Amino acid sequence: MLFLLFVVGFLSPFSSATESFNKHIIQSVNVCEAAEAVSAFRESEFFSTQECQIKSLARIDSNDKMIWVATSFSLGDVKAPHTRPLGLYFSAKAAAEFYLNGYLIGRNGHPSGDAEKETPGVMDTVLYLPSEILKAEHNQLSIKLSSHHNIMRFEPVVQRLIIADYMSPQNMVLRHYLPTFIPFGILFIGFLYSLYLTISRVSMDLQLLLSTFSFAVLVQLILEVSRGVFAYTYPFHDIRMLGILLMSACSGGCLLLYMARKFSINWKITFICISLGLTVAGMSAASALEDKTILAFMVPTGISVCLGIYAAIRHNTGATAHSAALLIFLLAIILKPNEFLDIYFYYFIAALFVFFLILQTYAYKTEQRQRIVEQTRAQRLQLALDDFQQNQAPAKIKLNQAGKIEWVNSEQICYCKGARDYVEIVFSERPNVLYNERLSALENELPSTFLRVHRSYLVNKRYIQSLESAQSGGGVLILTTGEQVPVSRRIMPSVRKVLS
Repeated sequence: MLFLLFVVGFLSPFSSATESFNKHIIQSVNVCEAAEAVSAFRESEFFSTQECQIKSLARIDSNDKMIWVATSFSLGDVKAPHTRPLGLYFSAKAAAEFYLNGYLIGRNGHPSGDAEKETPGVMDTVLYLPSEILKAEHNQLSIKLSSHHNIMRFEPVVQRLIIADYMSPQNMVLRHYLPTFIPFGILFIGFLYSLYLTISRVSMDLQLLLSTFSFAVLVQLILEVSRGVFAYTYPFHDIRMLGILLMSACSGGCLLLYMARKFSINWKITFICISLGLTVAGMSAASALEDKTILAFMVPTGISVCLGIYAAIRHNTGATAHSAALLIFLLAIILKPNEFLDIYFYYFIAALFVFFLILQTYAYKTEQRQRIVEQTRAQRLQLALDDFQQNQAPAKIKLNQAGKIEWVNSEQICYCKGARDYVEIVFSERPNVLYNERLSALENELPSTFLRVHRSYLVNKRYIQSLESAQSGGGVLILTTGEQVPVSRRIMPSVRKVLS
């Protein structure tokens, strides 16, 4: 299922590019804030008076007041042929009322000069433009706006005003974001994998930072795409954008902490405090929320690049690869800052996350192999020490037989064979004797030079001459005395490892 989503996401940019979509983007309008406009909006001449100004959509301000905006268009402005009815797409943090050639064609909420009387409209809406009202030339479009419930007043009120083929505004947004299924799938799988490694205590702190990083980006992407999933009223838009800002700051912080932990700088607290101060200063200097969101991620990324270069100069393993990847990512954002909160950004960040995950996994595997080598060396050293200590002062065991107690040096024992509640001890140069205890009890008394090779056999490694494999999967030990001792299939790998 996820693979199909990847394929659909990959092919959707090509399908949307080939699909014809008629549209006319309105970029500037007449704006009138005078009270007289309420009664005079039907007269197109009113919007050419000194009381009204031509402004771009981004400069329209209807916060805490009601205004009128107007524009004109011709059907020739919309690309032909018109195979579907036309619609007016309106995205704004406002309540609005729409008039086409003097006729009311719809409302989005209920605009009012009084905050208590205003009913907030949805963020993205579309209105059908009736063909019987449309004219070939000079169609007059007038919109009454009010915005009393905005949480953040520094963001543009009107974001989009388009005349295009009629369809759901959510479908238009989803069609744009459909390719994000690919990075979403990558980040989701990577998040689960990092979480699994964290729970398994594999490089726990680094994996936890990577999983938190991917989770923050996933939430940010979900908040982005949510605009095309359901229609929400415009006050929620500010909450959504604040959530995106928070997730951007969180992912940037995780990236910075990952680099600081990865390369083990000695001045972590000072470094993090300075980085936090620079990030907050950069966000405060930006006026638009989108710029704040960009800086919340770019500043920590830039600092991480500097940290990676510093670590590379100090010849830290992996620092060059990390700093190079971050530098490419940072340049990609700088070259296209307007596409930071878009598909472009999520593809790059998914690639960056996968790259870091691969490097981290490779470093872990290398560390694991090195640890195994060191453990093997330690085991061999311990065996050598045990052999040396045994030669210097051989361990003795107490034997009770025929009413007398005898102490026997363990180095004289060739092997021991267990049989229920007693053990037959086989010596190299004297007759065998019975030991009235279980094999496990005797094993605890014997030194580490004795090796358990079978459920019923303990062998002194000093007397092992060779190891031969058996068809059953087990083996046979050939002793210097000429005797043979079986090796069980389960214990065979460990015996082979000890003797190698």
